[in-house]
Amino acid sequence: MASQPPLLYERVARLVENQIATGTLRTNDRIPSVRSMSRTARVSVSTVVQAYVHLENIGLIEARPQSGFYVRRPNVQPAPQPRAKLSRSRKPVSVAAEMLDTCREAMTRKDIVPLNGAFTSPALYPNQRLNNLTREVLRDRPYHAGEIIMPPGDPELRRQVAKRMAVAGAPTDPEHVVITGGAMDAITLSLRVICQPGDTVLVESPTYFGLLQGIEHLQLKVVEVPNHPGTGINPEDVRNVMRATRISAAVLMPNFNNPAGTLTSDEAKREIVATLTGSDIPIIEDDIYGDLHYGSVRPSSMRAFDESGLVISCGSVSKTIALGYRIGWAVSPQFHTEIARAKFYSSVACPTLQQLVLARYYASGGYDRYLRRVRSALALNAQQFTDAVAKYFPSGTRIARPAGGLVIWIELPGNVDASELFRTALASRIGIAPGVVFSAKADYRNYIRMSCGLPWSPTIERAIEKLGKLISAMASQ
Repeated sequence: MASQPPLLYERVARLVENQIATGTLRTNDRIPSVRSMSRTARVSVSTVVQAYVHLENIGLIEARPQSGFYVRRPNVQPAPQPRAKLSRSRKPVSVAAEMLDTCREAMTRKDIVPLNGAFTSPALYPNQRLNNLTREVLRDRPYHAGEIIMPPGDPELRRQVAKRMAVAGAPTDPEHVVITGGAMDAITLSLRVICQPGDTVLVESPTYFGLLQGIEHLQLKVVEVPNHPGTGINPEDVRNVMRATRISAAVLMPNFNNPAGTLTSDEAKREIVATLTGSDIPIIEDDIYGDLHYGSVRPSSMRAFDESGLVISCGSVSKTIALGYRIGWAVSPQFHTEIARAKFYSSVACPTLQQLVLARYYASGGYDRYLRRVRSALALNAQQFTDAVAKYFPSGTRIARPAGGLVIWIELPGNVDASELFRTALASRIGIAPGVVFSAKADYRNYIRMSCGLPWSPTIERAIEKLGKLISAMASQ
C-alpha cells in the first residue's frame, strides 16, 4: 500500500527540522514568525501554528512570551521537583540568624559569581529612561531636596500603582495605596498594624528569610504551611493549620514564592482567601514578583478574590524597575489609614525624588513593553540555569522549575550539608543561599537557592559546573 503524502503542517515542520539538523538554525536562534513562514511556505497561518505546536511538543523549539519561537537547547533529562516539608510552629532559631549574617556579608562581595541574590542584571533595568526622567524632575522641581511627600505618598504615583493593580485583577482606589520604603517595609508596617507581640502569623515553608527575621524582630511567632514546588499553597493545608493554631494574620507569596518559584493557582488563591478572611484573619500578600511571570498572562493578586477588604497587597519596583530606589506600596481598603500612620511614626516619609521619577515613568507609557523584554530574558535564563544544574549536579538532585521570578530552588542529595557547601563555594568565589535561612526552624539543610536573574555566560556555566563538582565530592563522602 502506497504511503500517504505528508500533511501540510508536517511539510512545514520538516522545513524547520532540516534547518536545525544542518545547523542553519542553532540553539536559541529565533525561527521565522508564524506570518513569515506562512508566506514562505505558502500555507495558512493556522497550518504554521499546527506545525510549530508539533515541533514544540517534540522538544525542538520553544515559545517565549511576547517574543516568538526559538530553537530549544538540547534536551537534558529533567530532574524531579524538590520535596515539600511539613514544618512545626516555632520562632526563627539562632542558626538561621547566624547564617543570615554571613549571607548578607557575601552579598556585598564584588569578587564572587553572585548566584546568591534575588535580583536581575543592572543592565536589564530601564536605566537611561530613569536617568532622563530624573533630569526632567530636577529641572522642573529644583527645590525637591527641600520638599517632603508625607504618607500616604505622592498622589500621581499612588494613582499609577492603582492602575497596575487592575492588571492583576484587583481594581483599586488610589486612596487605598500607601507608598513605602520597599515591599518589606510594606509588610512590616502591615504586621505592626494588625498584630501584637506574641501573636502567631501563618507563613509558607520555605519563605523569604527577610520575612522570618522581620517577624522575629516584631516578637511574633510563626506557623508554617508547605509551599509545594510546582503547585504552591494547598488550601487544605491552610485549613489544617487553622484547626490546630490560633492565627492573627497570614503573610503569603502565592505568585512565584521566593525561594521555590512556584505559582499558586487562581482556584487555590480564591479558596485560601475565602478560608482565612471568612475567619476574620487578614492576609498580607507579598506580590513583588507578580509582574515577572514567564507565561502570557499576569497572575492574579489575592485581592482579586477578596470580598472583605482583609487582603493587603504589597509590592515594589525593586525587582522590575530600580533595585536601589527602595520604593514599594501597601494596598488596602481597610487598613490604609493605619498603615500610613505607622509609616509616619516609623520613618516619616519615603524619598521625594524617587517617587516623582517613578510617577513619571509609569505615566509615560512603555512599562508593559519593557516588561515583555525582561520576562523573555528571565524565562530564557531560568531554562539555561536549570538545564545546567541538571547537567552538572550529581544524581539525587531535585530542581524546582520556576513559573516566574528570579530564583531556582534546588534539593541536593540527602547527605550534603548546604551550609558547608555555602562556605566552600564562597572560598571558590561563588555565592549561593543555603536552605536553612528560608525556614523558621532552620530546615532545608540540603537545599540551596540560586539566582537565575543574571544573563547566561561562560562564567556562570563554569560556576555551576564547579558547584556540581563540590556537591559530588560532598555526596560521595
